[in-house]
Amino acid sequence: MATLQKLRNMGPLLVIFVGLALFAFIAGDAWRLFDSNANEASVGSIDDETLSAADFQQLYTECQEAQKMFKRADPRLSQEQKLASFTEEESAMIKEEAWGVFVQSALTEKQASAAGLAVTDDEVTDIITNNSSAYLNSIYHPFRTETGFNTEMLNEVISVVNGTSTVEYPAEVLAEYNSLYLCWKYMEKRIKLEALMNKQVKFFENGSIANPVLANRNFNLNNNTYNLEVVAFPFTSIADSTITVTDEEIEEYYNENKDYLYKQEIDTRDIKYISVKVSPSESDRNALLAEMQEYTDSLKAGNLDRETIIRLSRSELGYNDLMWTKESFTEDIQLRIEAAAVDSVVGPYYNPSDNTFNTFVTTGKAEAPDSLMIRLIVINSQSMDEVNATADSLMAALKNKGDFKELAKNYAHADSLWVSSRNFFSYGIVDNATSQSEIYNAPKGEYKTTEFETIPGKMIYQVIEKKGKATVYSIAAIKREVTFSSATYDKAYNELSSLIASCSNIDELDQKAIEKNFRVMKENEINATTKTIGNVPGSYELVKWILSSERTAGEFSKIEECAGEYLLFAAINRVTPKGYLPLDKEVNNYGTTFSDLIKSQLLQDKKAATLSEAIYGKGYDAIKAEKNAKVSTVSMVEYKKPTHIASINADEPVISAVAANMNEGEVSAPIKGNRGVYVIKVLGKSAKNGQFNAEVENEYVLSNGGLYNYAQIAAQLYNMGVQDIYPVENHLYRYF
Repeated sequence: MATLQKLRNMGPLLVIFVGLALFAFIAGDAWRLFDSNANEASVGSIDDETLSAADFQQLYTECQEAQKMFKRADPRLSQEQKLASFTEEESAMIKEEAWGVFVQSALTEKQASAAGLAVTDDEVTDIITNNSSAYLNSIYHPFRTETGFNTEMLNEVISVVNGTSTVEYPAEVLAEYNSLYLCWKYMEKRIKLEALMNKQVKFFENGSIANPVLANRNFNLNNNTYNLEVVAFPFTSIADSTITVTDEEIEEYYNENKDYLYKQEIDTRDIKYISVKVSPSESDRNALLAEMQEYTDSLKAGNLDRETIIRLSRSELGYNDLMWTKESFTEDIQLRIEAAAVDSVVGPYYNPSDNTFNTFVTTGKAEAPDSLMIRLIVINSQSMDEVNATADSLMAALKNKGDFKELAKNYAHADSLWVSSRNFFSYGIVDNATSQSEIYNAPKGEYKTTEFETIPGKMIYQVIEKKGKATVYSIAAIKREVTFSSATYDKAYNELSSLIASCSNIDELDQKAIEKNFRVMKENEINATTKTIGNVPGSYELVKWILSSERTAGEFSKIEECAGEYLLFAAINRVTPKGYLPLDKEVNNYGTTFSDLIKSQLLQDKKAATLSEAIYGKGYDAIKAEKNAKVSTVSMVEYKKPTHIASINADEPVISAVAANMNEGEVSAPIKGNRGVYVIKVLGKSAKNGQFNAEVENEYVLSNGGLYNYAQIAAQLYNMGVQDIYPVENHLYRYF
């Protein structure tokens, strides 16, 4: 009871954050979601080594709690945003982040162990002390200060959770510290992962040595600019119909490249699906309009008090009699309120921006300060007798020139709070119109008291300053969204169900869907990282059905009811197990297959060969005179920049590379580019007169002019190689 009394004494100004007050209970019961072999449950594997669902659950819990704390520490967010629950999309992102950290940590530790690398606790301490973590500096977290990391706060959190703290904290503070501890455990994992990966990058950097000959050659290539005449023969100058690509050639190309172009390490599914968003019918709209008219008539007749009518109407806007500026109301009310007389009823009217019918009555209109500065003390208790006694005592002390800060320190209070009439209520200092009016009209400098209606409490306040004037209004408003009825929903469900029942196989789905005014869509490459189907909220259950190992091509799902307004149905178009991808596998939602892509590549290769052969051995003037030749000049060509060919509107890096190895007056052999075949002539060559600096050139070679970092690429390739050596399987969808 003492703790509860302390909470009551905090008053309405204090928002108490309770993150995981029942964490121990939750953690203990979480595994009831799994079967009796919960301790052996697996969310995947690395190199056939099981990834424990219990371990992932722990990391996932830490990640969730960390994201809550990050929101609360973000100064860019409003208080409402800080306390808001995660949306479905945000929750999916958190789960994906946790999985990424879970797997990357396991892989990184494997490769680091092989290289003899590790990150110690002392190194983590140095990182946070020296503020040297890019991860920490990229987020708002509860231990962040203007000068770095609050290690004292962290140490206290750890000591409280470990039971070694010398301070006794109430239960709600212990729950807060528990949340902070979970947040820190996640941050610690991220810091260690970052440090370990940085060590690996450094490992490769130390092994990367620039070849001095290559550095000198790189300088020479970069130290010139070129003026070129370019003769372009675009691939489009040859009709596709004149080139033949055989199935045998496609098969040969596939076999030569399948190990690194056409192999996947995960199972995937291709589906056809139908998504129906149920919309209100005309009869639904008319029914709501008739209902709104009844409430409007009641407001006009005055048979019931307005608060009761608003409550009975199930309005999206709650009723209160506080006074607000025009800007505090929804846009549709803002447009009408100035012209509305007090006690006149406006509506019902339709507002298309939020799909609602609306009615409101202006119950009051007055002039008030635009803003005011106020100091206040909130007193609340279990009984008004206690409240009154405390308030009388404080008022007497204040009127006798007692020190406000000293008197207020044991209560919820504010010393100098600017309050705008636009959002007066949001500060939580009044809950009724009488108190609001008293504060608006209070003379400056005098201490006054006012009472709360929703709690047994009083507020002592003093208006310090008033600025400006504003017109304020009080209204009683009914806002109702136009929604579909159960009859409309049932009709949509039955129509989709009828379509599915009429199809004996997946091949019939497209045609019959057209006949019944449904649209069949495709989604390919569905795998363990997929979160939704067609971006439909709440469709993860269907994803889990699709990914089940039992699925076979041609299977139909049941109709999934998602987010209360979507109907979703899927049919399995293809099941592709890990391994080599088949040639007829679609690579997008438009029916393009690997076979089509290979044919396109071979077609381009053959066109390039045909164009090159037609001009090979001819003089430059004869080449320029060819029927399909497109001639243009290009100036200031540099080795490290692609060359833009205006005649065919294409950027071609290969031309810059070839030109950098030519002299003035030289003509190149035919060059195959991305958009055509080219012959270039160097019209002029100018030196930049740069000075060779071996150190600078070595650095440039290693970083390729800042475009690529060879050491990082090597590390990334190493990571990719490790994933090939230690293939990862994701079965997260089975449990989470």
